[in-house]
Amino acid sequence: MSVEPFLSSSWYRVCGLRPKLRDHVSVSRHRYRGNSWYIVHDHASGRAHRLSTASYMIVGGMDGKRTVDQLWREAASRLGEEAPSQDELIRLLAQLHSADLLQTEVSPDSAELLERAGKVDRSRFLGNVLNPLALRVRFWHPDKFFERTLPLVNWLFSWQGATLWMIVVLPAVLLAAQHWQELSENAADRILSADNIVLIGLTFLVLKALHELGHGYAVKAFGGAVHEIGVMFLVFAPMPYVDASAASEFRSKWRRALVGAAGMIVELFMAALALYVWLAVEQGLVRAVAYNIMVVAGISTVMFNGNPLLRYDGYYILSDLLEIPNLAQRATRYWGHLVDSYAFRAEGLPEFVATPGERVWLLLYAPASFLYRIFVIVAIAIFIASEYLAAGVVVAIWGLLTGVAMPMGKALWQVFAGPRLQRQRVRAVSTTCGFILLASIVLFWIPAPLYTTTEGVVWLPETANVRAAGSGFVRRLLVEPGHVVPFGAPLVESEEPILKVGLEVLHARVAELETRLAAERFTDRVKAEITATELEHARAELANAADRAERLIARSRGEGIFAVDRPQDLPGRFLKEGHLIGYVLPSGSRIVRATIAQDDIDLVRNRLRHISVRLAERLDETLPARIIREVPAGRDDLPSKALGGAGGGALAVDPRDPKGTKTIQRVFQIDIELPPEVASAAAFGSRAHVRFDHHWEPIGQQIWRRARQLVLSRLHA
Repeated sequence: MSVEPFLSSSWYRVCGLRPKLRDHVSVSRHRYRGNSWYIVHDHASGRAHRLSTASYMIVGGMDGKRTVDQLWREAASRLGEEAPSQDELIRLLAQLHSADLLQTEVSPDSAELLERAGKVDRSRFLGNVLNPLALRVRFWHPDKFFERTLPLVNWLFSWQGATLWMIVVLPAVLLAAQHWQELSENAADRILSADNIVLIGLTFLVLKALHELGHGYAVKAFGGAVHEIGVMFLVFAPMPYVDASAASEFRSKWRRALVGAAGMIVELFMAALALYVWLAVEQGLVRAVAYNIMVVAGISTVMFNGNPLLRYDGYYILSDLLEIPNLAQRATRYWGHLVDSYAFRAEGLPEFVATPGERVWLLLYAPASFLYRIFVIVAIAIFIASEYLAAGVVVAIWGLLTGVAMPMGKALWQVFAGPRLQRQRVRAVSTTCGFILLASIVLFWIPAPLYTTTEGVVWLPETANVRAAGSGFVRRLLVEPGHVVPFGAPLVESEEPILKVGLEVLHARVAELETRLAAERFTDRVKAEITATELEHARAELANAADRAERLIARSRGEGIFAVDRPQDLPGRFLKEGHLIGYVLPSGSRIVRATIAQDDIDLVRNRLRHISVRLAERLDETLPARIIREVPAGRDDLPSKALGGAGGGALAVDPRDPKGTKTIQRVFQIDIELPPEVASAAAFGSRAHVRFDHHWEPIGQQIWRRARQLVLSRLHA
């Protein structure tokens, strides 16, 4: 690791300058993680910059009278070995100058000032255009308005206001949980319906106005100033905003965090009041407005304002509580520093200043924030496309372009043309190209395991079902339930009065024809042949009736314990042919009945390689299995309640179904046969975990298939 020289060959260029901070800049002292830092606030741009104690010792002495050389010598005499080198001071001056925080006795270059102003305007414009989640338009300076109206709401920032908030909000949370099914039913159709679009838009504007007023009053209540108010287009939805950056000057991190949370506190309060109204009134405009308030407050708070992975309220609250200002920017710079240092082996890089605890947060925050931002964009695009396809496609393309393509493009530009890696260009380019090639090979060429998992229940074999072989009234049970019966044992006897009478008539008819045939055989051969034909038909009818009578006795088709639900109610009941009477329960079962989601049925049918099952009673043992039966058509009901969410299963079921077996999406039913030796351990009705191993394929193809299925399922394609 190279050591930076203490003196600089470029010192003569800046040593005679007499810098000072501009009038629109103020400095406040904060403590972050036990260390003192100085925050430079640029009230013109709303930005804040953090300085170490050593840097502030120099910046604080910039009064426009002392030269840069005098400032550096004073810092060197006071700090000793901790003093910054001349190159470090030059970089500090360059950073302050680029941020437009310094002025000197040198006459300003008007062309440079115009160019800098143009860069600021272009940066702000591009930030608005390229960020699909936030586009800002400033309006006016509202500080006097907040100052005049603060006495009306100042009491809300006391213990009385906190008590009122808890009294209103906490019971509403419990009520929302109790009525969650009714609140979430057909949510997308209710929110995006044509009749509700204008109403929810107006509700959104009013609620967000109250949200921003909460931020503004919180800043004023703690002694800050509000310099800006305007409109932000949050995912194309206009909403007001106020500039609460003055809160960064507060020394107490709890006050800074409270300013960040003030808007969400207001929204939750309004959502709680709306819930009480929604529960109290009947269907109509008032109830629709109350529902929209709950939706807007809930979605915006959970997915946007309250989530620290997006740069809204939750982000600033997390930064304040962690005492890591500029968390997102520093996390991005830290990852860039790691790549430059370890992957590209860049030399002469300045040390990245951060404590070990900060480095952990910086390491985790950047990828988590990136992935969540992509998730939000895709989720919003799919949600909108489910009702308005063209708008959803536009949001998806714009979001992926600005959220994925643009950052990757900037990173590649730094590698191929950025001045920072000029000395290590060959290594940086080769390393980057090698990584891209390796990632492409791993994603799209190297096969990876592919499998599908589902749940099933141990199912009785068809031979265990005791069914009525003929229609009739149950006369009696021939075997008491609970007894072991052999194969073919008679179990339930039924009777059919009409069949019984018909059987007696047929017996008499056969006897009559037999007597007549015996008399006519020797007297009239023609009549005897006619009678013989009639006798043959009568005997066939008698055999058919006898067979029907025999089938009135239900018999076991296997060996096991006879079981009937409520046997005392069975005598006298009329049973149609095929009606299920009871079961002959074997000692175990070799059948597992499972369901396959519609997205996975093609893999099971065409790319199946192996099936394995784990029984709930023997989770430590993996059993081989095979498919013996498949229902070719999809269905929307489960064979057992245990497979649905209400029974502890993984499949989502319709909450309106009292049986808990009607699925949200179509499923396919299959029967799986277990090995013979495990039949005694497979208890009927117990849960089984099934895994279908398919032929391997690259991870990229697997991800593409799932993404395509997700989009098509949401678009009802």
